[in-house]
Amino acid sequence: MRMFYTRVDTRHLETLLWVVRLGGVGAAAQHLNLTQPAVTRRIQELERELGAKVLRRQGRNVVATAIGETCLSSAERILSEVATLRVAASGKAAVGTIRVGVVESIALTWFQNFLARIEERYPKVQLEIDVDLSNRLANKLARRQIDIALLPGPIQLPGVVRVSLGSCAMKWLGHPGLRPADREMTAADLAELPIIGMPQDANAYHSIIDWFEEAQVSPTLVHRCNSFSVVALLVRRGVGVSLLPPDLFAGDLESGALQVLIEHPAAPKVEYSAAYLLSVEVSILPEVAAIAREESWFFGSPRARGKNFGTGPFPPLQARALPATVSKSDI
Repeated sequence: MRMFYTRVDTRHLETLLWVVRLGGVGAAAQHLNLTQPAVTRRIQELERELGAKVLRRQGRNVVATAIGETCLSSAERILSEVATLRVAASGKAAVGTIRVGVVESIALTWFQNFLARIEERYPKVQLEIDVDLSNRLANKLARRQIDIALLPGPIQLPGVVRVSLGSCAMKWLGHPGLRPADREMTAADLAELPIIGMPQDANAYHSIIDWFEEAQVSPTLVHRCNSFSVVALLVRRGVGVSLLPPDLFAGDLESGALQVLIEHPAAPKVEYSAAYLLSVEVSILPEVAAIAREESWFFGSPRARGKNFGTGPFPPLQARALPATVSKSDI
């Protein structure tokens, strides 16, 4: 029986990838440092090998056909593996820059361990660190403004690879003095306290609103803050309460500086991920994501026990009641 094989040049796959990614032959030619006729010729050769069209016009842009989409689903993986093989075959260490997006809750806890591991494994690789809210990091990843994101919450992007960093059940944390002395705290009690959350476009903010909707009560006052570390500081000082990952406040909870104020209704678990899009330029992203998984505190590893969010070499701030008014001498 005769067998027929289609031989596809990886350069043709790379060209298809950039034409679709950048929306046109001209932009792809500029990126690949080729002439437009050379790009067109590569696409034509790919179509000849496959026996089908891989591109079509959509308004001013060029997009992939159904066959083209099938090619693209494999192209990034193949090209990334080829790049990895080239690095391994050359015997040279990986070099260059990786743009890492990270939420503040991770940046101020186990990210330093992750960074040390990257420096040890890839001494010639620089990290460009972008600390932002999870939804904004997801948007940056979709626009390829970052290479990999360490973040909580769902992320659904075409071609994204998600590596689990573990999960955490969010809890209402606050100063112990905020709990009623003679009974269990209710959702109505909690609604009377100042709630400190993230901005409205953050997943964490919607988790707070969803919790109160499920409890069928409305919070009286919800402050919004774009800094997780400031939210943590305010909660420690007894200014308000917040829905937080207790794994990052283990030391505070053990010492009694913070308490879980209410258990029901239970807040949903939040899954943390290292998310990246397979890249022709950055072949070590799977290894980088694997290191993040090993260093994550969200698997309840012994490394995380007794740690506090944002403490590092500094002692945690002690929760205390604030005076009714604050003067310059109090600051």
